[in-house]
Amino acid sequence: MPAPSKRVREQVVVYLEARDRELLENLASSTGLSRTELFRRGLWALAAQTSGTKSRSAFDALIATAGEFDGPSDYSEHSDDYLYGGKALRRRVAEETGTPTAAESASATSKKRGTRARPR
Repeated sequence: MPAPSKRVREQVVVYLEARDRELLENLASSTGLSRTELFRRGLWALAAQTSGTKSRSAFDALIATAGEFDGPSDYSEHSDDYLYGGKALRRRVAEETGTPTAAESASATSKKRGTRARPR
């Protein structure tokens, strides 16, 4: 079970006129973003305009929390293997433990019998 998020969210109620609601709906459908995300982006853009300094973006927040990742050091290079148990992961585990992979076992067995291993 994943650890509970440290981020606290707070619900905000916004009253819109018909014109503003239509603009929001059109932006949501044309960009594919949620209405909530459009409000967040608008808030950050307005803060950046009024303060004159660049506000912290979602990307900056991602970079700041990247050190909290608790997983294998080569996850970014082999994420599909870790997620889907690919051949490369099984090969690396076999190399680390010194056990042959299923393909290597089948190949060794077929060489003894003089037949080819069936492809999977």
